[in-house]
Amino acid sequence: MTAKNAQKAIKILTQYERLANKYGLRLSEQKIQELNVLRDNGLIRASNLPAKLRNEFPGEFSEMNLNEIRAY
Repeated sequence: MTAKNAQKAIKILTQYERLANKYGLRLSEQKIQELNVLRDNGLIRASNLPAKLRNEFPGEFSEMNLNEIRAY
């Protein structure tokens, strides 16, 4: 586990909406709201994200939520 990968994981978990637009993924308003609630509580995980973003996610953090990665 490296600090650089931790930063990448945090970026993906917090900027999923921008990244989804970048990759041309369509997220419904309901899905965005669900992800926003999880993000705001620090409970969002890679498994909550669309597959394209999960593929970009550093594997060593895949089982951790945002709060756990930040604490790392």
